[in-house]
Amino acid sequence: MKRILLAASIIGLSACSSYQVPDSPLFAANSNWVIMPLENHSSTPMASEKVEKILNAQLYAKGIRATLYPELNSNNLAVIIDDSAKRKQAQAWLASQPADYIITGSVEEWHYKSGLDGEPAVGITLEVKSAKSKATLWRATGSRGGWGRESVSGTGHIVIDELLDGLNIEQQ
Repeated sequence: MKRILLAASIIGLSACSSYQVPDSPLFAANSNWVIMPLENHSSTPMASEKVEKILNAQLYAKGIRATLYPELNSNNLAVIIDDSAKRKQAQAWLASQPADYIITGSVEEWHYKSGLDGEPAVGITLEVKSAKSKATLWRATGSRGGWGRESVSGTGHIVIDELLDGLNIEQQ
């Protein structure tokens, strides 16, 4: 009976998260890293901006001092909601930066599930591209459903940390 309960617990806990995180090539931490706008495929407005801020902080904790694209300064709601203006401004800014690596990706999920418990659900994909060739050097994706009293941003921290664990970083 104990074995059945243990197996059921393991299956139940593993169903809460899913990660595809391959090992990356070796990246130098002191290279010029740039975080570009992530695509927001979630139903939560500005979820990608939240993920970008968390990503920047967690990269810093791993020894990477990435530069985040400049914020779009606009009071026009249509411009704020439409990501194309932000992307165009970020691409123009990137052309003037001495970048080695570009971090981009998407946010698939960033919300609380409906129901009594309202558990958080987060899904994120990250990519590292060469700034010179634009070739994708590493890509990872992960999703996680948190527990009833956990926050969406706390769950996001866990997902981003799991994804970044796949980066092979050479500290110098």
